[in-house]
Amino acid sequence: MIELAITLGLILSLLSYEIFGLAAGGIVVPGYIGLHLSQVDRMTGVLLVSLVTYLIVKVMSYYTFLYGRRQMVVSLLIGALLANFSRQFLTFNVGAATAELTAIGWVVPGLIAHWFGKQGIFKTLCALLVTSVIVRLAVIVLFDGQLFPGG
Repeated sequence: MIELAITLGLILSLLSYEIFGLAAGGIVVPGYIGLHLSQVDRMTGVLLVSLVTYLIVKVMSYYTFLYGRRQMVVSLLIGALLANFSRQFLTFNVGAATAELTAIGWVVPGLIAHWFGKQGIFKTLCALLVTSVIVRLAVIVLFDGQLFPGG
């Protein structure tokens, strides 16, 4: 199921870029996000980590030469560090429930942050949301509801 989601995400991300000229936050991102769409706390976590990564890279770019490949690598490194930080410090127990404001993966926030800088936050989020929802729908249809066990 994970392989299917990633493959569909790759295809949809490529189509989004070729047809609309909008990157969906990186080529593998829609597949991973599509698998986690029902986890609101994780979605919040990945967006927070991506935004903070974007802001840090933007501030750094005022003091250093960050462009092209260098900017991408710095975004990935900072995103990975903040994603690990979120796993360690952004899990909260609220009564009987647990809220995990943790990022998805370690490379996903950096990729999203990189595209925030390239094409803007709104355009990136729109393309990411559309492609991720299509991935999620396709996986649900193909696996006959296995993403919702017990339901």
